[in-house]
Amino acid sequence: MSEFRQNPITKSWVLIAPGRNKRPDEYKTYSVMHGVPEHDKTCVFCPGNESLNPEIERFDQEGNLLDLRSDQWEIRIIPNKFAALEHATAYSHKEFYFSHSGDGDHEVIITRKHNEPVALQSISIVESTLKVFIRRINELSRHGELAYVQLFHNHGRDAGASIVHPHYQLLATPIVPPHIHNEIMGCQHYYGIHGTDIYGDILKEELKVKDRILHESDHFVILSAYASRQPFETWIIPKRQSARFEDMTEDEIKHLSFVLKVTLGQLYTKLSDPPLNFYVHNMPLRKESKTYNEQAFRWHLTIFPRITTWAGFEYATGIPVNPIPPEVTAKFLRGD
Repeated sequence: MSEFRQNPITKSWVLIAPGRNKRPDEYKTYSVMHGVPEHDKTCVFCPGNESLNPEIERFDQEGNLLDLRSDQWEIRIIPNKFAALEHATAYSHKEFYFSHSGDGDHEVIITRKHNEPVALQSISIVESTLKVFIRRINELSRHGELAYVQLFHNHGRDAGASIVHPHYQLLATPIVPPHIHNEIMGCQHYYGIHGTDIYGDILKEELKVKDRILHESDHFVILSAYASRQPFETWIIPKRQSARFEDMTEDEIKHLSFVLKVTLGQLYTKLSDPPLNFYVHNMPLRKESKTYNEQAFRWHLTIFPRITTWAGFEYATGIPVNPIPPEVTAKFLRGD
């Protein structure tokens, strides 16, 4: 039976429509990395082609900063050659319409092997990458013109990746994106009524019900989202109430490295390496903190496989249609 479900934070709706349903294993699309070599001399991100891009920093497997001349790197950061944002003279303009200059930062964070998606990387590489993210957030937070830093990963052409070589992107913007602002304000509204953060209460409910839980570690809970917008939409939520990704402890970073790799590994295995995005929703930079209550929000990571396509209903109403309930996808991924 079809069911409308509401996201308790944003109040947005999805339509769970199992009448369109296929078995979970029938949602395999194509393998993003099938037939891709470990090294491609024509790839601008591969070792040997470092001179094709200006660089910001290089790191070894443990996340230690290297000299830019070292060829022993495992992680590199470069400016995006086709940046959505750029350093420019800041301006804002309002008559009938309002505009703001697109000043900010757009960086690419590259891992070494051409055919090694995050699902197959060592836990030490994933951990070092998380530490590089934190380093860049802390560095960019010093820039007074910036309000928000967005981290995301595109895997596969249907997820927006124009280059197959594994990489992440970081966009630092002079505004807080409306989607982020609305989510945080939804959390604050809930906090004002209940005195608790809603992500913490979501964890209590999910751990009680258990039918959408994928994994639980000492520091994180991984679940299929109740109001999933796509099949297999997955949330990784910290158990400790913390508004900021960059405030993770060393132990939390280690646990996140493990659960992220395991979760992506399950999707890689069960769905034959599907295209997907994952991204972090974080608190805006500290200079914006006077606007937001950090006790009401909890940073989190969303994994979003791209295995169904929006059509007329979705674009006309803004309500995604998900043909498979999250309880079914969670059971499938757990191997029950």
